[in-house]
Amino acid sequence: MRAAALLLLCGMLTACAAPALTLYTLGTPPVASPADPLGRTPVVIALARVSIQDDLDTEDIVVRDGSVLRQSHRGRWASRLSMGITDRLTQRLAARYPGALVTDRPLNDPPADRVLINIGRLDVTSAGVAMLDADWLVVPRDANAPTERNRARFSMAGPVATDQDVVALIGALVDKLADAIAIPTLAPAKGR
Repeated sequence: MRAAALLLLCGMLTACAAPALTLYTLGTPPVASPADPLGRTPVVIALARVSIQDDLDTEDIVVRDGSVLRQSHRGRWASRLSMGITDRLTQRLAARYPGALVTDRPLNDPPADRVLINIGRLDVTSAGVAMLDADWLVVPRDANAPTERNRARFSMAGPVATDQDVVALIGALVDKLADAIAIPTLAPAKGR
């Protein structure tokens, strides 16, 4: 009886000591793409896993305070940050180019275009300033066609008081990046 009471007390103390952990994703719920009424095979665009600086490509939600990276104690990414960013970019590009199959999955056949993205900087500061530096290539299957090379810097300000604030700020930066990526062989959806 005494051992059971001691075990129950230890369990209650452990429950009180650790805050609940929340897992965050950058993805949004999937949206069904309409099927081509003519039954045509869509153009395939392959998005390679995004390359991101090593110190941020973790499952930790991080805010920069000067030269110190502060990890959240209550929230984490559900997967490595590079995978979350790749997933969100895939979703955004698929919405922008509804006539194409935009995928970040392995393919059996070569795609019409490959998109390669490197994020050289992704910072969210404790002052609420977020910045993303990226360069990307759109490599066509046709070796005679030119490779599109681009580079951009995106910044914005917003609250960073909670993990949800940081997640929303990073998501908005990734959306800006997606809007900047143009696939020369495809026309974006109207309104995008």
